[in-house]
Amino acid sequence: MSKYLFILLFLLQGYFYGQGQINLAPNPSFEILTSCPKVGFSGQIGLAVPWINALGYPDLLNSCAGSGSGTVGVPVNGTNNYQNPRTGNGYATITTYLTLPRTTSYMEVKLSEKLKRNKRYYVVFYVSPRDGANPCYSDAMGLSFSDTLYKADLIFGIEQIPPFTPAIQNPVGNILKDTVNWIEISGCYTAKGTEQYAIIGSFRTSKATKSEGCIGVTGSLHFVDDVSIYEFEPLPADTITLCKGESKKIGRSFLNGTYRWNTGAKDSVITVTEGGQYIYNITVGNCILSDTVTVIELDKVSSILPKDTLLCKGDTLQVSIPILGKYAWSNGLNVNNFPITKAGIYSVSITNECKTINHSFEVKTKPCECNVYVPNAFSPNNDGINDYLECFISNDYPYKCIRFQVYDRWGELIYTNSLDDLQSIKWDGTYKNRAVGTGVYAWYFEYEYTRNKTIYRKLISGDVNILR
Repeated sequence: MSKYLFILLFLLQGYFYGQGQINLAPNPSFEILTSCPKVGFSGQIGLAVPWINALGYPDLLNSCAGSGSGTVGVPVNGTNNYQNPRTGNGYATITTYLTLPRTTSYMEVKLSEKLKRNKRYYVVFYVSPRDGANPCYSDAMGLSFSDTLYKADLIFGIEQIPPFTPAIQNPVGNILKDTVNWIEISGCYTAKGTEQYAIIGSFRTSKATKSEGCIGVTGSLHFVDDVSIYEFEPLPADTITLCKGESKKIGRSFLNGTYRWNTGAKDSVITVTEGGQYIYNITVGNCILSDTVTVIELDKVSSILPKDTLLCKGDTLQVSIPILGKYAWSNGLNVNNFPITKAGIYSVSITNECKTINHSFEVKTKPCECNVYVPNAFSPNNDGINDYLECFISNDYPYKCIRFQVYDRWGELIYTNSLDDLQSIKWDGTYKNRAVGTGVYAWYFEYEYTRNKTIYRKLISGDVNILR
């Protein structure tokens, strides 16, 4: 047991904290074993704790079992297959495709911690197809996450596929047939925040799998090594400030990524001396991760301080000042972000290591409803003057008509217009091609307008008198 404890501590240091990032996949290279795998046994992945057999017969190969044809050792094993581990002394092995459709194999591990909601993760593992007798190559390989432990028994004669959407997978048609080098399967994943398990295998049906060199009743077997799941830690702050003449370093390294800033810089950390928005992209494997930081020069802050504002009654002005410091507002608040709904003069004092900024601005309010005008009388006598009942709107916001309707005094609908064009509302005082009598008629007008991305729907009504 002391031997295995030593190995465990060594692996924790080497894999979990390598390069400053934590790998959430425990025992990623299948080096921690409860015992050495043996010939004649199948589904031995469970010897590499805490990996388990989720479905089928995922297996394990290790140099502790020797090396040679017919063994479960490394680098030679099985039907004279040959491959050195990518790291360590062994690797896992799974079947991902069979020419006679039936269930393949899946291995599973519980993550060292649950994934975090909306966090971005870099997911990667490496595979190598067997190169022994009668090799069969395919494009089937992926990794999925699960909220709960998935474990199923084989059902004879049925092709079973775990009901998960792969977080990453080998592209369709990209046949995995490089038997010399380890092939990287990688990508980005945004977490729901409930995932606790990782499952490796094929999540395509045999019919949807592309293959090559598969003759007779056979299948593609892949070695698997170095499973890694890393959380991408964004830049420490969305906004940083520079005092006059000051410079600061921004950025951070992530694994063995390559870096590209919107300034053209290619280092993981850069020095900034002026304000602006700085965006950097990190490329790791098949994953591109991005982050943005805004740099503010405190001697040039006038453009980002709140201005005098005219606010519609009923609307809210969200004041947000992206300057670090201690805030003291004239209304007693000490935050840099709060809503304003009332007219008034607002003053703030912001104190930080650079200086104290004093600023005031005024908020005025006004009604912002649509002004709708419908005449209270018209004379449809074809004299060219006031022959039609029309509708007029004065509004600074986008609007559209829903319906305009006219009813007689008995409540019968005698005119309707449901076009969204205001100019199409034009009643000539007729009903069923006959002129209606003089008198008072009721109208209803429904319309909507958009203000601050919110749609408001209104229904107004009134009377109109027909004169002949």
